[in-house]
Amino acid sequence: MRKFILATLALCGAATATDMPAATAGLAGSWELIGAYREHRDGSRSDDYGAKPRGMLNVASDGRYALQIYHAERPPVEGDFHAAGAQEYKRLLLAMSAHFGSISVEQDKLVFRITAASNPQWDGSVQRRGYQLRGDVLEWRVPPRPDGDVPISVWRRLP
Repeated sequence: MRKFILATLALCGAATATDMPAATAGLAGSWELIGAYREHRDGSRSDDYGAKPRGMLNVASDGRYALQIYHAERPPVEGDFHAAGAQEYKRLLLAMSAHFGSISVEQDKLVFRITAASNPQWDGSVQRRGYQLRGDVLEWRVPPRPDGDVPISVWRRLP
């Protein structure tokens, strides 16, 4: 009877493991942004958030994540932040990207299940992104923008 109970518990543990989201394939931890580019239709690249963008990605062992990217040269708002005009807020919004949710690896893609984002069109969406993980450097491609440019984010794992 004891062997039966142990076998049943082992099978339940295996079932739980397979019911969990796909492994984060070594992504757990903190990452700093080291590059944010736009790849144009002709294959050329340009900086997307300035020459030295700032950003953090934190991935928990259970796949929860939070991500922030900021343009390198974000001038402060003149005067009261809460009283800024529409153009000022637009400038600020376009100089950053943030979202959180859960991340998993499925086949050759990172799968972002986005709970909420600075871009409200992404709220509740699922995005599959091609990626490469080489040592402590992670790179992925975001879905193309309306102009056809493909954003590319490059991250380095923090010790």
